[in-house]
Amino acid sequence: MHDYSEFPPVKYFTRVLKTCPKSALLYVQIWKKRGDHMHCITQKKDVRKDYLISPTMFRNLLAPLMFLNLIHFVESFEKFQIDILGPHAHE
Repeated sequence: MHDYSEFPPVKYFTRVLKTCPKSALLYVQIWKKRGDHMHCITQKKDVRKDYLISPTMFRNLLAPLMFLNLIHFVESFEKFQIDILGPHAHE
């Protein structure tokens, strides 16, 4: 069994690299920040310092990952709520 605590499964990561390479780094960063239940909450005010991009760019890079059914995100006025859908630590 592989350890996916630091890096997503290879088959999902190669899929991201092939279809939306600009979102690949963000996918890895979200993977590292996820909780036990494959859930990540990011405050909008923290996006610039945590991911080094603007909140608008953050949203634009999340969208292709959502279309690949790897994540689902909900944006509110003050935060992004991200659920990782595809891969699970048990695969």
